[in-house]
Amino acid sequence: MIIHIYAKVSKGLKMTKQINTLFAVLMMVLLMIVTRGHDNWLSSMLHLPDFTIPALFIAGVYFRKFWVVFTLILSSVAIDNYAIVHQGVSAHCITPAYSLLPLTYYGIFWISKAISTLVIDDNIVKNAFVIIIATCTQWFAATSSYYFFTTTYSQTGWRDFPAYVAKWSMIEIPTTLSWMAIIIITFTLVPRISPALKLQKSD
Repeated sequence: MIIHIYAKVSKGLKMTKQINTLFAVLMMVLLMIVTRGHDNWLSSMLHLPDFTIPALFIAGVYFRKFWVVFTLILSSVAIDNYAIVHQGVSAHCITPAYSLLPLTYYGIFWISKAISTLVIDDNIVKNAFVIIIATCTQWFAATSSYYFFTTTYSQTGWRDFPAYVAKWSMIEIPTTLSWMAIIIITFTLVPRISPALKLQKSD
């Protein structure tokens, strides 16, 4: 009898956890749609930076399942393709280098497993260091591969690349780090207000 009750409770908890994971993934995908930098009414009004990298950090720390990262990466590709095909967004960013982008996204997910939690605690310095290094590495890999296929590279090689990096790194990297700061502050404060909203890592 006790074993039967325990099995039912365990099954119920597992189902609740799965529902919570599905809801979290849905929210992250919706934020990616809203913020991925394409023409839509909300991004035009709020000018929110891309949520893709922060979503991958959250997935790597709290939802360590392949289907979660696969869903996020597939969604990012689908959002880009929809914007190009149906919204008339320029396809100048779609070069052979684009094939490297999903790999760099997976790299963010993989390295996020070294982060203990996205809250302010005793490990915040180590976790912040991992976030900063991972963000910069992903950005540099994606940017350098893209630059290789630009007309600038075909004309001048790598000569102008340092100036390109200096310009765009100061624009694009801080936006991701700003999202991460907001996430860390939110994940720290919200559970103190409502403990039921505390995120737990997946098994």
